[in-house]
Amino acid sequence: MGADPPLELKKNLRDKHHQLLMLLARKGNEDAFRRLYHETHDPVAAYVNRRVSHTADAEDIIADVFRKFLMRLDSYDSTKGSVLTWVVSMARHGVIDHYRRSKPVTVDSDELVEVLAGSRPGALQTLIQEENLLRVQALLLKQPPEIREMFDLRFGQGLRVREVAAVMGIGPDAAKQRFARTLKQLRGQLRDEKSIDSRKGARPWATAD
Repeated sequence: MGADPPLELKKNLRDKHHQLLMLLARKGNEDAFRRLYHETHDPVAAYVNRRVSHTADAEDIIADVFRKFLMRLDSYDSTKGSVLTWVVSMARHGVIDHYRRSKPVTVDSDELVEVLAGSRPGALQTLIQEENLLRVQALLLKQPPEIREMFDLRFGQGLRVREVAAVMGIGPDAAKQRFARTLKQLRGQLRDEKSIDSRKGARPWATAD
């Protein structure tokens, strides 16, 4: 049995498959739309459920996302991102509309632990392997909501950086800079914590009189 294809190749194949289904759905192929629905439902549901604790509200948002998905098939532009990026963007706007008059959109701390624990290989996963998961999580939770949102989209939903940028409404270069800056900051904070811990434990007799 051969090795699994690289993650980026899997994403490219997924995106091409979704675009083909989108073309067929636009021509009225109901089976193509049903397949698109089934293949994008779980990422959308995961995204919404991480942010909306009330089950009925979350289900209403998810249903509305796919209603809009069906109504707006002709508005999808493949030059602006994948089908998955497009539908997750609608989910994000749905959650924002839901909370517009109540509280800001955040990623629940318990859910963030799951995101970090199951994150894809890459810079964050390397950092987690090198450090304690809960220490990384505690520092990441101190980041602004927008940064936590970006990390969830990148490592929880598996979107590419340019796709995260599209969902967040920022440029790809800005998204890259924010990821790089945050990871650098996390490494620095962890290094500082280690330094403090080592100084505390280096001379246990120092506090004895």
